[in-house]
Amino acid sequence: MEKIRISHLSKKYGKVLAVDSVTLAVEDKEFFSLLGPSGCGKSTVLRCVAGLEVPSEGEVYIGATRVNSSADGINVPTELRPIGMVFQNYAVWPHMTVHENVAYPLKLKKLPKEIIETKLKDALHTVGLERLSDRYPSQLSGGEQQRVALARALIKEPEVLLLDEPLSNLDAKLREQMRFELKDLQRRTGIPILYVTHDQAEALAMSDHLAVMNAGRIVQVGTPAEIYTCPADRFVADFIGLMNFVPGRILSRNGEEATVEFLSGHRLSVADRSDLSGECLVAVRPEDISLSPAGPIRCRVEVRSYAGHLIDYKVRAGGAVLRVQTAKTEVYKEGEELGLAVQRAMLFAPRES
Repeated sequence: MEKIRISHLSKKYGKVLAVDSVTLAVEDKEFFSLLGPSGCGKSTVLRCVAGLEVPSEGEVYIGATRVNSSADGINVPTELRPIGMVFQNYAVWPHMTVHENVAYPLKLKKLPKEIIETKLKDALHTVGLERLSDRYPSQLSGGEQQRVALARALIKEPEVLLLDEPLSNLDAKLREQMRFELKDLQRRTGIPILYVTHDQAEALAMSDHLAVMNAGRIVQVGTPAEIYTCPADRFVADFIGLMNFVPGRILSRNGEEATVEFLSGHRLSVADRSDLSGECLVAVRPEDISLSPAGPIRCRVEVRSYAGHLIDYKVRAGGAVLRVQTAKTEVYKEGEELGLAVQRAMLFAPRES
């Protein structure tokens, strides 16, 4: 069942087209991310769903309710939409305790005190803040303030949660911890989440499905594995994870397999369903390259970087500099002459001049 449906949504600011005919759906109990670089339109899409922006064209449904329609002049106010929202800066009231911050939405509705306290207890328990209810935001860590914002969104019992870059102000270790907490929270509550981020690691780690945006448009929608392993175009391939791009030339095709020449004459068979011919770009993930003294493509280690769980190399081969990531047990010296082998590659159209 679709809990959020966006149909041909566009948003203009004067002559600037910030969002260009976006269509997507978020299913019940789904964690769905909008991912893209700054300025691509992802936050504008979220704000249109929330009612904080009025679309120039298109429709938005939350559940069965049409909350936006430019054609029919429908624009349900934010406060009447069944949503909970968490912003990048948390937006918690500094002069209120955790208890007061979380209870605030229900006090605005003038619900009986007994009901408020019951719902408050449940919301604080859900995010693990029962023991901190009397503290003020200044007495909390960034992660704890984030939980306050989440509890305040959850206490309204929304149909959907809208999260706009909620982890970007946290340090790296806490941000990684909060990824798992958010995913666990979503699984426990079953509330579908529409999540906006520019952090590809967040989107890949948490999402059931994600949409990659660029210049106001959706470029690709799929599972994290689909988008990482089968990017729709060069932009997605470059934006998601690390990627080496090397000029190549397609020599022949046999069904869904192409033989390509690259790196000073080396030939490689690549699974490829496109209709590319002639000049191309060969795209290879760093983890899809292996190093060994006997590798078929000669290379030289230029830089070695220890990353704990792996070793990150820059190697020069056939006039190109490549990133290679290996197990931490595969240690080679800077300046060492080696060979490399490409295990898997993708093909894209050559760069535009």
